[in-house]
Amino acid sequence: MRDPHRIPVIVGVGEAIDRPASPAESLEPVALMAAALRDAEADAGAALLAQVDTLDLVGLVSWRYADPVGLLATQLNVDPARKTNASMGGETPIRLIHDAAVRIARGEQKVAAIVGGEATHSATRAQRDKVMPPWTPMASKEDAVRFPSSRFAMSPPATDLGMHDPAQVYPFYEMAAQHAWGQTPEEAQAESAALWARYAQVAAGNPNAWIKTAPDAAAIGTVSADNRMINWPYPKLMVANPQVNQAAAVLVTSLALARELGVPEDRIVHVWGGAAAREPEDYLLRDTYTHSTAQQVVLEDAAAQAGGAERFKHLELYSCFPVVPKMALRTLGLEDSDVAPTVTGGLTFFGAPLNNYMGHAAVAMVKRLREHPGDLGLLYGQGGYVNKHHALLVSTEAPEHDLAQDYSVQDKADALRGPVPSLIERHAGPATIETYTVRFGRDGVPLDGIVIGRTPAGERLMARVAPDDETSMALLLSTEHSAIGSEGHTRVDPFGKLTWEAGAARSLADRPRRFSKVEREGPLTIVTIDRPDVMNSLHPAANAELAEIFDDFAADPDQWVAIITGAGDKAFSAGNDLKFTAQAMAKGQPIDPPVTGFAGLTARFDLDKPVIAAVNGLAMGGGFEIALACDLIVASEDAVFALPEPKVGLAALAGGLHRLPRLIGLKRAMGMILTGRRVTAREGAELGFINEVAPASEVMAVARRWADEILANSPMSIRASKQTIQKGLDEPTLADAYRGQSAYPAVKTLFRSADAREGPLAFAQKRPPKWTGR
Repeated sequence: MRDPHRIPVIVGVGEAIDRPASPAESLEPVALMAAALRDAEADAGAALLAQVDTLDLVGLVSWRYADPVGLLATQLNVDPARKTNASMGGETPIRLIHDAAVRIARGEQKVAAIVGGEATHSATRAQRDKVMPPWTPMASKEDAVRFPSSRFAMSPPATDLGMHDPAQVYPFYEMAAQHAWGQTPEEAQAESAALWARYAQVAAGNPNAWIKTAPDAAAIGTVSADNRMINWPYPKLMVANPQVNQAAAVLVTSLALARELGVPEDRIVHVWGGAAAREPEDYLLRDTYTHSTAQQVVLEDAAAQAGGAERFKHLELYSCFPVVPKMALRTLGLEDSDVAPTVTGGLTFFGAPLNNYMGHAAVAMVKRLREHPGDLGLLYGQGGYVNKHHALLVSTEAPEHDLAQDYSVQDKADALRGPVPSLIERHAGPATIETYTVRFGRDGVPLDGIVIGRTPAGERLMARVAPDDETSMALLLSTEHSAIGSEGHTRVDPFGKLTWEAGAARSLADRPRRFSKVEREGPLTIVTIDRPDVMNSLHPAANAELAEIFDDFAADPDQWVAIITGAGDKAFSAGNDLKFTAQAMAKGQPIDPPVTGFAGLTARFDLDKPVIAAVNGLAMGGGFEIALACDLIVASEDAVFALPEPKVGLAALAGGLHRLPRLIGLKRAMGMILTGRRVTAREGAELGFINEVAPASEVMAVARRWADEILANSPMSIRASKQTIQKGLDEPTLADAYRGQSAYPAVKTLFRSADAREGPLAFAQKRPPKWTGR
């Protein structure tokens, strides 16, 4: 006969929800948790809080505390022997309940309280309205508690591309799984919408749900202004909703103590067993994205413990994003079952108090089982990026067996897992899509695509798809055909990001130019910034085009000198496109310049070919910095120069703050920089940063004359001279520069070149030299 002192049971469940009129009236997370625990004690019908010897608090995010579990104990006027600020992760509440049950089965404790809660809705409103709620003062980042599993290992490619939000990662599984199931994206989206409608219907009947409108499948699956796309293929109504104020608590004890304290028999729910396993922490180091082996073995083991998945009359399948329950239903063989996948309502509609949704699911499951005595329920929680999986079996009926002490099925998961491909960070060549997603801005416009791909050697990579790459983006956003298996090529783009493009590798000439023009006249390259409607100001796409143009110029041995100018007669460049920048920042769109700097020039420190700036109007901010990065400046008489960044709360960080003092001296430069004042071309010539001033109609002619005079010389000599000057200025003394110059690459190349032989020979033969630049 089983010992009732070692039979773990759930005896009390409680919830708290807070919908204040303003943040000033809101409850902080710990206060919500205290309310949920008191509700759980009332639900049990017995004085259990005074008996609690373990208090586990699920990791929270919405407010920083130094010791939230200690503060909670103080508010409840209890002092359990064991108090833990437990881990992050959506499976955490289930794991904590299971662990408490195991400890009770071992006779190690009497009463455990598991609680979690968030006040994200109020915290967000308070930040937006700049109203400090009357909560416990927020702890500093240094003093705040650090919950386990608050961070997961992340490979450099994911970090580099900013792919760390779960809403960005789960679509990789969605797209891979639906392709493996033989579905088109349209068919898979219809399944997701229908499944989510089932969750919404349950939430509508849950008094503690945050959203109770129960949209139908058509509304859930249709993208609109109110249901914007978040990350392909998930719109807002298929994504977990953390903007809630909710808390939930569960009390676990032994059957013997429950009866001794007078807990009514119809309150008691038995813990039958469960299983847990994990995937590799870094999601780029998984064997596949078509399914989760850890999820599979956890659910298969849970079904085996039940005597078959058909014995589960009530389910809670974790629902942060549709792919998770879709995979779970297929593993359980219940995809066509009439049993609802949730007793709570799902993380979109019931609400997602971050790590504690499954705490609410446990509450809902206990209440459902009390209404249906003898039925068996399954609670399945999942955390991280499809990382952690935990299942728990519960029923009002006692199991015939003692609770297993070890619930891990990790060995099974590890044995079934396939080989993991090696991950590479850089690759220039063919690559096939393994899975993918598209990130969207708040305006519903794609920010970029992200693909996980495979090289011909089977290596894995992660690459970005540029939003203006219409061919590749159309492939990713197709609802008729999956992009998985599509062939393309990768390259490193001007921003240093690995970029995937559909089809064969494209040369620079194959990429359309929308913001610049390039002309070649023999060895002379003429580059025109072509955005006259915005005074030739630059945004990331324009910067990228210019960076690629100067990459090409630097690499082409037949191009020796470049001129850069602006389209129209008003501006060389007004600098950074501030209007675009403001809009991009609001959408979360990247605004960083290329790795070679503004216009591909301001951070290009290894270019040994001369570049001439033909400044034909305003050269403001970044526009002035582009000119300063050139070797010579020819300016029209009406040209104006300034570094006005301080006037708009910025700073000239594209090299202007360093180059200008070196060119004109510290005091003169400080006079321009600290005031942001405008300087005419004539004054610029007097200060020394302009080589020549010309009438507006003759600027390009004068710039060409300078170029012709340079082109009359050996290009190898010019490169050696420019590199020697640049590197020599970095040497600590003139003597060091003199001693080191013979080792400079361009100098060594010069004396191995045909030009070094042609010059003296042409002089001796009294003829013009024929330079080859080689």
